Amino acid sequence: MNVAFEGERPHGGWFRRLFRLALFGVLLAIVVGGVGGGIAYVTLSRDVPNFHSIKDYRPKVVTRVYGQEGQLIGELYREKRIFLPYEQIPRQLVQAFLASEDNRFFDHSGIDPMGLLRAAFANVRAGRVVQGGSTVTQQVAKALIIKAEGYKEGSAKKLTRKLKEAILAQRLESNLTKEEILTLYLNHIFLGNQAYGVEAAAHNYFRKTVSELNLAEAALLGGLPQAPSRYSPFRHPKRAKDRREYVLRRMREEGFITEAQLNEAKDTPITVYPAPDVSRDVTPYYTEYVRQKLVEKYGEQKVLEEGLTVTTAVDVERYRMAEDSIYENLRMVDKRQGYRGALMKLKQDEISGFQDAYKKELERMGRAEKLEDGELYIGVINRIDRERDLIYLDIGPHPAVLPLAAMRWARGVDPEKWFESSLLTEIPKSFEVGDVLHVRATTLEAVKKDRYAGAYLKGVPEDRQLRLVALEQEPSLESAIMSVETESGYVLAMLGGYSFDKSEFNRALQSCRQPGSSFKPIVYCAALDLKGWTMATTVIDAPITYDDTNAQKRWKPKNFESKFLGEVTLRTALQNSMNVPAVKVLEAVGVGDAIQYAHKLGITTELPPELGLVLGQGCVTMSDLSEVYRLFSNYGRRTERRFILRVVDRDGKVLEDNTWPRDGWVGMGEKAERAIVELRRPREQVIDRQTGFLITKMMRNVVMGGTGTPAQALGVPVAGKTGTTNDSFDAWFVGFTTDIVTAAWVGYDDYVLPMGKYEQGGRAALPIWLGYMRRAIRGRKTPEFAAPAGIVFVRIDPKTGRRVQAELPGTVVEAFREGTEPQDFVARPGEERPDEFLKVDSGG
Repeated sequence: MNVAFEGERPHGGWFRRLFRLALFGVLLAIVVGGVGGGIAYVTLSRDVPNFHSIKDYRPKVVTRVYGQEGQLIGELYREKRIFLPYEQIPRQLVQAFLASEDNRFFDHSGIDPMGLLRAAFANVRAGRVVQGGSTVTQQVAKALIIKAEGYKEGSAKKLTRKLKEAILAQRLESNLTKEEILTLYLNHIFLGNQAYGVEAAAHNYFRKTVSELNLAEAALLGGLPQAPSRYSPFRHPKRAKDRREYVLRRMREEGFITEAQLNEAKDTPITVYPAPDVSRDVTPYYTEYVRQKLVEKYGEQKVLEEGLTVTTAVDVERYRMAEDSIYENLRMVDKRQGYRGALMKLKQDEISGFQDAYKKELERMGRAEKLEDGELYIGVINRIDRERDLIYLDIGPHPAVLPLAAMRWARGVDPEKWFESSLLTEIPKSFEVGDVLHVRATTLEAVKKDRYAGAYLKGVPEDRQLRLVALEQEPSLESAIMSVETESGYVLAMLGGYSFDKSEFNRALQSCRQPGSSFKPIVYCAALDLKGWTMATTVIDAPITYDDTNAQKRWKPKNFESKFLGEVTLRTALQNSMNVPAVKVLEAVGVGDAIQYAHKLGITTELPPELGLVLGQGCVTMSDLSEVYRLFSNYGRRTERRFILRVVDRDGKVLEDNTWPRDGWVGMGEKAERAIVELRRPREQVIDRQTGFLITKMMRNVVMGGTGTPAQALGVPVAGKTGTTNDSFDAWFVGFTTDIVTAAWVGYDDYVLPMGKYEQGGRAALPIWLGYMRRAIRGRKTPEFAAPAGIVFVRIDPKTGRRVQAELPGTVVEAFREGTEPQDFVARPGEERPDEFLKVDSGG
């Protein structure tokens, strides 16, 4: 039974039930959404970089490599970024970026709805994207997410990525000050031209620091973040200019600059540069070796991302001196090999197109207005006047003339011919119209200085409209130099070839070459040390044939000029680089003992167990050979060779310090620390000081009166030895003063074609050594090699090795270990020695 109460209404109908159901659904959705959103927030937050302070910012930064005097010689990086604190970034540069990217930066809390609307209207009005809607904080958040997740995932157009960006933006705004966020932004953004951050961009675009930028340059950088490629001043100069002016207008609208500043900046010309490659431009062979050693020790990630500061031993000025000497002297050696022909031969219908293309190339390099003295160019022959011995060329838009006087070296390749006897007396028929030649712009005065020009200058025209040029060719020969300070072990210069761009192969370290006679001092030193011989010890220089059981061949060594002198002293034999006596010295020492001795001195390569070893039949590296000679110059004491002096990480922690304690660039405190380290590190006396001095004295004689006499032109005491292999495949000179050891080598990379048979070490390699050393020792005090205790000096006859009682013509003062000096005297003219008298008497 139903009971009804008075006044009670029945429960509501379907509308009320539907309303309640909807309300419940909304509340449920809010709860579920809130819970889901919270879960999503918590989940996504775990994957968002956690920034509590600016110290959490550890971007990839550049490792910078410096020479010993502080010059930048290399930058190693994955992202070229040079971190700057906010205080070091100019206010005007900050304003340029804010005007362009986020003018309300100091007013919003990370996300700016007003900025979004403003950007949308501006883009609609312009019909293209001219403003971005993301705030600086959002851009920083996006960049940090990309850094954490990689570009593909971090920049994906997904809702989760946008949510992460918003979360991180709020986190940044909560934990960092506005200035700290700007610090992240201005150091992290990619600005094109291989630059990340404003300091790297200033370096790459303008060769300046940010503190040196003018307003126009700051505005150009301020317009790049949105689209560095689209607004590239290299690819799209018009767009870049328009964008720069847009930034200037925005700066004016925001009150950052005045109208006068805006107009001045608009009219300021800007010069931009492609990104420099310091590692290849300054000391490339040296820097590349340092890079390899750093990666080997610290790993690629630390070297390319962690911003090490590396100080090396290279002296940039001396490196350039070595480059100049190779460039100047190797070209002459290469010319003596003969002319290899035109770069190419053009048909008549090809010449015009070639010249047009070359003219554009000259314009691109900024060299189209005139031909600069001493610079290299490409010319095309348009006429040959054989009666007057003149070749007329076109070098792009410039007419030029090549006289026979400036190309007499260009005979055909023939290693058997003596250069001076085969100079051109007329223009060869091989030169034809359409030939493309490598030439150097020159002057009549310069050509007159060429000792081979002579009477061939008579036909040179006086027409000033025609530019005079000399014939050149790119060397196919190679050369290497290594220069090391004697005591400190600082490697001042190391060049592994004629051109790093042409070949990165480092012949100073990687190439194993036959040393020729430059190996002889090692064997002679063994004779002094192991056999107790002296410079007055004699050997017989006479024809001899060996059945070399080790090499399994019959061998007849001969001297360079195929002459034999009979009995000679070791002094004379090494001074004149005589081969037969050297073989006999090796025979006396023993091949096995000599090889062990060479390894003891520092040769690391495998050496052949045969008598030809003393003539350079094995192979050595320049690195090893120069270290052996440095051992000699240190009188037998081995010291550490130093390429890398100091490595400091981005936090200022010293990772290694190899600095020489007496380095003039080191402070007193550091000198004391280094001195303590050096004292704890025992220095090995590989051979005794007397032996070291004696072999140095023998090589001093080589320079004073033997195969190394051209080195006397240095004007200071020099010891050294030339080296030339069979058929002149390799030419060496290794020489040293009291404080610098330098090795120079010349040769072809392969053993297919020899240099001319007259290209000995003293003619091919020594001029390169001398050209470098003349400049390298400038300003240095270079005394004579001082004798250590235990050395005595005695006047002897250099032919017999016997003592002389008075200073007679042709006699010399020679050094001996005390107690080993000769006792027999040479008879005075007209006198007989007592032993000779007794022999005559008893033999009667």
